[in-house]
Amino acid sequence: MSGAIGSEQLKKLPGFIVQRRKNAELFVDSFKNDDRFLIQKEIGASSWFGFSFIIKETLGLNRSDLLQKLEGANIEYRPIVTGDFTKSESLQYFDYEVHKNVSNAKYLDNNGFFVGNSHEDLSNQIEYLKEILS
Repeated sequence: MSGAIGSEQLKKLPGFIVQRRKNAELFVDSFKNDDRFLIQKEIGASSWFGFSFIIKETLGLNRSDLLQKLEGANIEYRPIVTGDFTKSESLQYFDYEVHKNVSNAKYLDNNGFFVGNSHEDLSNQIEYLKEILS
């Protein structure tokens, strides 16, 4: 049964990706000139799972304050998945070593966040996000 449902859902995937990319174009247009953030760049043909923000180092913005603004506006956010894995409690179960330092991962972990994308038109939501972060 789940295979049949999955097969039908896969037929919708190309349309989902088209809309996600349209949302991404609007996101990039909305934030590409915002001097406070580094945003992701397309390097191929991504399906754009979400939209990442990394607060630029020189600006002294406080990530916690920005996240509180998002919470107050009912905008959900998540950490960027490639944050600082060296903080994970699960590492106690592994034999590992860290090569040199992970300063970029630490910076990303402390200064980055992302908001999700969707297969639906997010024009109004992206405009709202821009307004809240202004």
